[in-house]
Order: sequence, then structure tokens, then C-alpha cells
Amino acid sequence: MSLFSKSLKPLVILTGLFSLSLSGTISAHGNDHDNHHKLKEQHKHTTKQTDVMVMNGYARATFALAKTGAVYFTLHNQSKSDKTLLSVSVPQGIASDAQIHTTVMQEDVMKMRELTEGVKVKAGQMATFEPGGRHVMLLGLTKGLEEGSDIALTLKFDDASETKVRLPVKKEPSAKKEPSAKKETGDGHHHHH
Repeated sequence: MSLFSKSLKPLVILTGLFSLSLSGTISAHGNDHDNHHKLKEQHKHTTKQTDVMVMNGYARATFALAKTGAVYFTLHNQSKSDKTLLSVSVPQGIASDAQIHTTVMQEDVMKMRELTEGVKVKAGQMATFEPGGRHVMLLGLTKGLEEGSDIALTLKFDDASETKVRLPVKKEPSAKKEPSAKKETGDGHHHHH
């Protein structure tokens, strides 16, 4: 055996061992990677939301330096089981926090309370978030909510599902317009037999 082949033999053995350990590592990483993707797919599946619809949603326009804002909408639970809206989030570029609130009368004074237990929407039913009642309170606005813009919200439910929506920012409907709008929907409803 030449000096050259004697010095190469440990290198060849070492390279072979390294290759075996590397292929084991790559194989294990591949399995981890596959499992990660499977978990990700499962996670995607659990956050896919198709049975709670957000209707008539909007954020109320504020003045430029406002630090709080309110969001209103109606949730329609189209599933066969009750769902509880546990939390709402907004991008940090909009506000630092979003909370589910209700308005209550206490000693002739209207006060807001956070609904820490969330809001239950029974199967096939609706829950309305409206001025003077339940609403989503945006705290720590980065800038005022300007009419004509929109905001993104993520609604999280007790079954780990989420609904992502974009809602327009608009001025509060005036009291004069509301009765006529209600009247129009009442008068304009026709049954076809």
C-alpha cells in the first residue's frame, strides 16, 4: 500500500460515516419537514372558517387624533353547533388592541364593559354588534379612522376557527336616514308564490 492510499483510507471511512449520518439527518429533517407541513395543513384546516358569516360590518369614522374607535357588524352562525366569538384582533398598524365590549346602563349612566367570556352565537342564529350595544372597541389607534378607508379584522372562535374580514370605515348613519331605511326594507319586501 502506498503512503497515499494509507492516508486516504481514514478519510474515505470518515467521509462514508459522515455521508451516512448526513443522510440520516436529511431523512429525519425530511420527515420533520413533512410532519411540519402536515401540521400546517391541519392548522390551516382548523382556522378555515366557512360557517360564521360577517354581515353589514363597518368601523365608525373618527376624528384624526382619536385613540379609540368602534366596529359594528352582525354575525350569522350558519353551522349546526353554537359558536362563541372569543376575541378580535387588528393589525398593529391600525390599533394596539381590539376588545369585545357591551354598553350597559348603570345608575342612569351608559358604561362600556369588556365581554371577557366572548359572545355566543347559537346554531343558525345571529348576534348583532351595534351602537348602544355590543361592539368591538379599538384601543390605541395609530391614526384616526378615515371615512372611505377600510380595516382588517380577525375574529377568533371557541372551536379554533377564524374569520378574516375587511370592513369599510364610514360615518354613523344619521337618525333621519335610519327610519326611512327601515321603512324601505319593510315596504320593499315581497313574497313570491
